Amino acid sequence: MILTPLGLAILLIGPLLIVLTEPYPSLAGLGWGWMVFVVLAAVLDNLLSRRASVVEVSRRIDDRLSLGTENRVEIDVYSRSDRPLDLLVKDDPPLGFQTSQRQHNLKLAPFQTQRVGYDTVPQARGDYQFGDIHLRGRSRLALSWWQRRIPAEQAIQVYPDLLQVHRYDLMMRKSHLQQPGFRLLRRLGEGTQFESLRDYVPDDDFRDIDWKASARRSKPITRNYQIERSQNLIVMIDAGRMMCAQLNGMSKLDYAINAALMLAYVAIRQDDAVGMMVFADTVQTFVPPRKGAAQIGRLADQLYAVEPTMMEPDYSAALTTLHTRSRKRALVVILTDIIDKEASQQLLAHAASLYPQHLPLVVTIRDPRLEQTADLAPQDIPAVYQRAVAGGLLRDRQGALLALRRRGARIVDARPEQLTVATVNTYLAIKAQQLL
Repeated sequence: MILTPLGLAILLIGPLLIVLTEPYPSLAGLGWGWMVFVVLAAVLDNLLSRRASVVEVSRRIDDRLSLGTENRVEIDVYSRSDRPLDLLVKDDPPLGFQTSQRQHNLKLAPFQTQRVGYDTVPQARGDYQFGDIHLRGRSRLALSWWQRRIPAEQAIQVYPDLLQVHRYDLMMRKSHLQQPGFRLLRRLGEGTQFESLRDYVPDDDFRDIDWKASARRSKPITRNYQIERSQNLIVMIDAGRMMCAQLNGMSKLDYAINAALMLAYVAIRQDDAVGMMVFADTVQTFVPPRKGAAQIGRLADQLYAVEPTMMEPDYSAALTTLHTRSRKRALVVILTDIIDKEASQQLLAHAASLYPQHLPLVVTIRDPRLEQTADLAPQDIPAVYQRAVAGGLLRDRQGALLALRRRGARIVDARPEQLTVATVNTYLAIKAQQLL
């Protein structure tokens, strides 16, 4: 039981009476009696109000939440009481989730149902559990608040960002891909795979005219082409020590996994076969290339429990596995990062070996903090050394990326928040340019 401001104010009348009647000791008992009366009244009022306030509460949430994005949680509150209720509803999301508002004030009419909700952002993948739901209601005389805990424990799993896949699918249907930065791939008139016929327009290439169709219809007819489909895409995700770094509350590996899942979905929409490998010092998992929407579920299940390790990535072992298990030419996307010179040299030596059998695309995650340190004007001696180290690391990094480009690799070097869009757009550009 918690006293309301009104109940506390009424209770404090007792001490005031004791102070005012100090010259008259025989009247001091009046103040003590008042306090006892108020406490007993508040307790009785609280017990009766709690018993009469029959409330049903349920939580509505997906069993699978998406990492690093807002997931909606809704709570239904149903009053079975015959009087109005003034309630405070508070949920108990898992520790580590970023939750802006998890408690709500409600005024329920008799037998009324209300739904309240909030958004929560998981910061790491894995198994979690929501706790119970807590209710607080004001008593009939408004002297106190009663409290009740509603058993509502619920196990959930945090997966890579599946919501971005649903948003992309919705944008594809509404043709709004330009709004978040994605580029459209399917351009009629480009590519070499026949798509359809249409009437000739003055800007068309004469080589695209279908003379047989033109003769049948007695007017010029042009062949439409689309980008080649049914190609292979292999996504290789580095889970080594360089991917342990935290940026904006998420590890680099989490950003890479979100980008990989989105890339896989876009490629499957293009009828490409998508496979995946996760590696560190050893190959942790390999999913052979397949087509179809079911492949997204397989990839998400494999990526759900992946955690970064403090081991050095073994690019040699990873690429040996790739050559052994996937011989068909493919676009090989390596999601990794390069910080120090030694790691850069290993990636350079092995990623370049993919070309020309495969087309390598190396995706690296820029660290905004490193760039900020390199750009700051130093104010003291330690800051001078920090700036010098940051500048050296950035120069080594740019040198390694340049060397990869010279050896045939495509490069995406993006900040964490831009990684998914940059990776998908580069894939679409490669498809449009028929580089694979």
